[in-house]
Amino acid sequence: MSQTPTESPYRWRAADLEGIRVALAIPARMPAIRAINDAMSDLEQLYPDAIPTARRELDAINAIDTELAGLGPEQLQAPIETRRKAVAADVLPDDGTLPVKKADVIEFDTELLREEITTRYGEGLSIEAALRRQRGSHAQALLLMLPTLANWSRDPQLGGQGSGFTAALERG
Repeated sequence: MSQTPTESPYRWRAADLEGIRVALAIPARMPAIRAINDAMSDLEQLYPDAIPTARRELDAINAIDTELAGLGPEQLQAPIETRRKAVAADVLPDDGTLPVKKADVIEFDTELLREEITTRYGEGLSIEAALRRQRGSHAQALLLMLPTLANWSRDPQLGGQGSGFTAALERG
C-alpha cells in the first residue's frame, strides 16, 4: 500500500504550523505565521529527513503541555516537610468516634490522640519545573531544525535576544 503525499512522514501535517507556533511561543500575527510557513517549506525542500524528528518534538511538547495543564496545586511546588495537627486515625475505634464515657476519658489523654502535620515547600525542583525543563529542551531541539524562528519566539529561553544555542552541532 503506497502512501499518499499527505501521509508521508517526510511532509508536515496540517496541525504542525499551529503546533510550532505554540511550542515556540510565537505570536499569532500574520508576519509570524508567514515566517513559520516559510521555515517549514524550507525544511521540507532542503532537508525532509528532519521532518519526522521535528514532528516527534512537537508531539512531545504537546504531551508535556497537556500534562502541565492537568497539574494540581500540590504538584506545582516541591514539598520538603509535612506536618498535620489532627486526631491520628489509627488510635480511634473503627467507627471513628472519640471516647464519650467518663471512664474512657480518664483512661485516655486527649493529647495522645493528636497528630500534627505541616507541609513546607522549598526551592526544590517541582513536577512543574521538571516538565518545563523537558519542554524547553524539546523546543530548543525544534529550533535547531528551524533556526530562523528564534527571533520570533516570546520565550526568553528560546528567543534571539537570549544567549543563543548552547547545543553543539555535528555534521557527519
